Amino acid sequence: MFRAITILVTLILFLSRPGYATLSGMNLLGNGEVYYLGFIKVYDAALYANTQNTGQVVMDSETSRCLKLTYDVSLTTKDFVLGAETILARQHSPEGITKLRKEIDLLHAAYRDVQKGDSYYLCYDAPQHLTTLTLNDTELVAVPSKEFAEAYFGIWLGAVQPIDDKLRDRLLRKSGENFVAR
Repeated sequence: MFRAITILVTLILFLSRPGYATLSGMNLLGNGEVYYLGFIKVYDAALYANTQNTGQVVMDSETSRCLKLTYDVSLTTKDFVLGAETILARQHSPEGITKLRKEIDLLHAAYRDVQKGDSYYLCYDAPQHLTTLTLNDTELVAVPSKEFAEAYFGIWLGAVQPIDDKLRDRLLRKSGENFVAR
């Protein structure tokens, strides 16, 4: 009986871990900071991936990855949605956005206001083609779609017009991916 209870408790703990817990099997590829107006630090960013070697493409649909964003300022849900929508609109055609609108809206509805010290984890599980958004220790949403993951991670990691070219390059530092800064 004791053994059965121990196995059950272990399974519950293992299966109920939030999305960011997948970091344990991932390698830190790079990190950086984001500033508003060049001098107000907004957040620290760190990118983790399950790359087997430095030549593997991080944005490949078969590569699990996590982006950790730890905030230095308070931001509202509205701030997150506005920022994401702005970047997505400059990176994708209106038709491309329309195809992903259901998934985008699902993730945007899950955003919560943050305070200094809070951390969002945006993680993509390649075998399940599932993107999770976690705030601190609470998983907020899971979005099934490898196309969505590619588009949404593109906000930070995209080859064309990411949120910040230098941040993208720092995040991908150990991945072997090189972009020419604009």
